[in-house]
Amino acid sequence: MIALDTNALVRLIVEDDKKQALEVRRLVEKAEKTGEPIFILTEVLIETVWVFQSIYECSREEIHQFLKKLVRTEVFVFSDPDVVSGAIQKYGKGGDFADLVIVMQAINHRARSLFSFDKKLQKKFPKFVTQNPSIQ
Repeated sequence: MIALDTNALVRLIVEDDKKQALEVRRLVEKAEKTGEPIFILTEVLIETVWVFQSIYECSREEIHQFLKKLVRTEVFVFSDPDVVSGAIQKYGKGGDFADLVIVMQAINHRARSLFSFDKKLQKKFPKFVTQNPSIQ
């Protein structure tokens, strides 16, 4: 299995460096032919979303569509597929992708709540994100 770094994933999509984009595209095509999966860490997705928002000024809808397509592409496998899927679904409805990944990871690991001072996150997940968690 081969893992992709953020810059390789961005090059594949944006093609702002034609040579590098071609190298990544060839890697993906070879992996598809051989059946070897390409591994994408959750952290790489977080960075990729940040790059698309900050550097390329992509809209939420463009990023959401990209993420949905990426997870449906068979050659790609993800470190936390349930976390990624949940975060992508919620991202389409609003919120910061990194925050949504954090919440989904906490839920996935069976945390009772997430202690945070982030008011927007508390409002989005009022029963889970709190400044007043109960300690048993």
